[in-house]
Amino acid sequence: MKTKMISLAFSVACIVPPALAETARERTVAAIEAAGCVVDGSNVNDVLDGLGLSDAEFRVIGEGLVADGLADVSQVGIFRLTTPGCIMAGVTPTERTVAAIAAAGCTVDRSNINETLDGLGLADEEFREIGEALIADGRAELTDTGAFRLTTAGCQ
Repeated sequence: MKTKMISLAFSVACIVPPALAETARERTVAAIEAAGCVVDGSNVNDVLDGLGLSDAEFRVIGEGLVADGLADVSQVGIFRLTTPGCIMAGVTPTERTVAAIAAAGCTVDRSNINETLDGLGLADEEFREIGEALIADGRAELTDTGAFRLTTAGCQ
């Protein structure tokens, strides 16, 4: 991608670490998250090079992210992701995990694990360790059905 109009940056995509990103949307979101969650005139080419997207494909992805509430274009020339990984940047992995599970109804099971954990940027082992620590601290439990449920104040 040579010089792209910043409006093209408004067509970006999902919430998955770059190593796990499979779709064009996931790859685009991962690239923008890795760049600090913002694309503007100073970094648009660096962020988007290598994605292999046409201008139209990139535009559609960005528009989809905005429509899904995962991106913001309220400032002229700035495309800002509002994915959980971007909103909670600087927060510890445990705090991000608790917030993501709380947002998913306080319980993670087979029906929602992928959706809940997308964007946390955690390996399975890291998530397991966080879960075990939350259980040990009395902040979570495993249900009889094998679901992981938060027992924090907002999830009682």
